[in-house]
Amino acid sequence: MTAAELFAARLKARGFDWIATLCGHGLDPLYRAARNAGIRLVDVRNEQTAGYIAEAAGRLTGRPGIAATSSAVAQINALTGAMNAWFDGAPMLLISGSAAVRTGGLGHFQDIDQVAVAAPVTKYARQIDHPDRAVQLLDEALDHAGDAPPGPVYLTFPMDVQTAHAAAPVQSFPRPRAATLDDPAALAQALAASERPLIVAGSGIYYAGEGPALLQFAEALGLPLTVPIWDRGIVGNPSPVYRGVLGAATGGPRLLEDADLVIMAGAVPDYRTGYLQTSARIVYQTRGWADSQAMLSPSAAHAAWLEETRTRHARFRASIDQRGREQAQGRTHAIDIIDAIRPRLTPDACLLLDGGSIGQWAHQLLACHRYPGHWLTCGRSGVVGWGLGGAMAARLVYPEAPVILLSGDGAFTFTVAEIECAVRQKLPFVAIVADDESWGITRTGHERQFGEPISSTLGPIAFDQLARSLGARGVVATAADQIGPLLDEALALREVTVIHVPIVGGNPA
Repeated sequence: MTAAELFAARLKARGFDWIATLCGHGLDPLYRAARNAGIRLVDVRNEQTAGYIAEAAGRLTGRPGIAATSSAVAQINALTGAMNAWFDGAPMLLISGSAAVRTGGLGHFQDIDQVAVAAPVTKYARQIDHPDRAVQLLDEALDHAGDAPPGPVYLTFPMDVQTAHAAAPVQSFPRPRAATLDDPAALAQALAASERPLIVAGSGIYYAGEGPALLQFAEALGLPLTVPIWDRGIVGNPSPVYRGVLGAATGGPRLLEDADLVIMAGAVPDYRTGYLQTSARIVYQTRGWADSQAMLSPSAAHAAWLEETRTRHARFRASIDQRGREQAQGRTHAIDIIDAIRPRLTPDACLLLDGGSIGQWAHQLLACHRYPGHWLTCGRSGVVGWGLGGAMAARLVYPEAPVILLSGDGAFTFTVAEIECAVRQKLPFVAIVADDESWGITRTGHERQFGEPISSTLGPIAFDQLARSLGARGVVATAADQIGPLLDEALALREVTVIHVPIVGGNPA
């Protein structure tokens, strides 16, 4: 068998059924091998989207999504998704084709050191330089992607290696899992000495599979829990301890500032946590929640603090809601979209948020009572424009669930041609485009700083007509009360549907 055939067979054996891809230089042998192995090729029009599909699938499932691209510039485009996975700690594998190893460095087509390009934003980057090692290096890459902490990995697969026969494939050996340094006794001691603890539950908890255990721990002891904005959620149902997102550009209730103990549960100490420049004691914990809980009992001080955080969170949400309704002045506003979506988010629905301004409204008002792991945002990188690839990934991962993409008009146009790919390959979802004809969050900042927007205003687009030109359903909500019924209709039809909602601008800041 050729190295490409062994590689594809190994992917299939490890349970990978699809590859997100854009055809091009160096992929032909792998394409044929994948098709013969029964692996679906999900094609796109921009390699960025292939990368977004892979990383979004990794963020949804906790196991690597797979993307394959051509070489050089194609690899660079797809690395946008890998960088997103790098920031979020999400597992994914990016494979790039290339010209032959034997002419590398001589100036062959798109001659560049692709491994060196990928290395800074991946956990593992290698070139498969011999057919006998194709399966071994694939296994190593996938194991690195899934090991704690998870992340993106990369392989260059040159054409002459793909087509060469592997005489004696090198055996793969399982790698030991990375150890954690959690200390349940130390956590219990710190909690017993605190009066105002705060749990910051980051993406690391989701990928470690510890979300349910952490939530049970927090609810049993009455400890407030927040999620850094853009990180993975773990709160599937409304919880008495969940206090929304932390570190949003539009602010939040005063919680971190007044805590005397901050439990960093799979969270990264970055701008969203004020770089942890606080007098509070900091404890890092990913596992061992049941052991810590067994050493503790609910305390009166913690109960009082929990109630105080509830009041602060409710007061802040009310101020955001009031600001939105004041901005609306009878016109359709982002808050009307939030109102329409909220009652239609069934427990199994997958919600994707793509956009700066609309993302802030959704995090502050839509994700204020629960933030489950199958809701998805751009991740810690803060990138916009990944949403269509994310929606396609959600449909691949959840074949029967409702999939709703809430996007801003700027973010939506990054990869809008991918709608055709979703339609053609029967990957239905509903996209709601909140259209304020601007890069809303930037425009608002410009108006506040300079008194006018600077290069942050966009022209009008008839998104409903654009959707129809790409083979999808396209409808427009000309009034706020039309949004909900149009969403109901779209979810029932299970077609790719774009709901264009022109709105008045404004941020919840």
